[in-house]
Amino acid sequence: ALGVAIEMEGLPESLLAAMRLRYGPWLHDPGGAGRPLRLAVVEAPFDYFVPPAFASRWETYRVLTDYDGATFRFLSYRLAAWFHVGRREGRVVLARGELDPAPRAMENLLRSAVAWLAIEADGLFLHGASIVRQGACRLFYGPSGAGKSTLAALSREGRVISDDLTLLLRRPDGLVAAGGPFRGTYGEGDPVVGTFPVAGLYRLRKDEKTYVRRGDAGCFADLIANLPWIVDQLPRHPHLFDRARGVVAGVPTYYLHFQKDRNFWPAIDRGPDA
Repeated sequence: ALGVAIEMEGLPESLLAAMRLRYGPWLHDPGGAGRPLRLAVVEAPFDYFVPPAFASRWETYRVLTDYDGATFRFLSYRLAAWFHVGRREGRVVLARGELDPAPRAMENLLRSAVAWLAIEADGLFLHGASIVRQGACRLFYGPSGAGKSTLAALSREGRVISDDLTLLLRRPDGLVAAGGPFRGTYGEGDPVVGTFPVAGLYRLRKDEKTYVRRGDAGCFADLIANLPWIVDQLPRHPHLFDRARGVVAGVPTYYLHFQKDRNFWPAIDRGPDA
């Protein structure tokens, strides 16, 4: 029903067991999840495509990407991969190397695949926290440090889907958020499975007061900036701006100013006119 599904063939047995444990709650009959992206996995007899430097110093996790309008290419420490978004097929080459655990390497690839499958399926993969409360989902986004994880940890109401990445899909009756395995640092409660109508998109602002104000064009600009794997390709493929705008059309946007250690739900319930 989601239209976003991935199948992998050829995973090493040890990695297959780890992937089943991690993604088990979201395994479905392939026939019920739309045409899947099929990835053939093969092993390379050498260490690393990109030599890691974090054994001796800190470095940002490095991933090189490219999108030509049809095929997405991905290169990192242990993975080299490509997949054709429209044909839903691709190939993954897995190198050796203990410094980048295979499940983590594979998860980064899966995140990129979900991002492209989502935008192809009239959806978005948003770098944002998501909380389901009273049957509806609210999304909270902003750059690193904006407070997504803090907000998720503060919430004492509803269920947190993720404090990091959330899949959004446009359906005939509106935008929905889908529960998924990319929960970020949030580990409380059972994983959330299912889809939930989106009641609002909130650009986070840390403040000395907690209140909501109406969104503006800057909310959409910041939302675009929080589309990992997609945003880097926008200069060469500007039509994706319009596609993203269509996905969130009609969904109210706000700024949520919030204090740390303060319950933010009353401000959301009051709304921007209070």
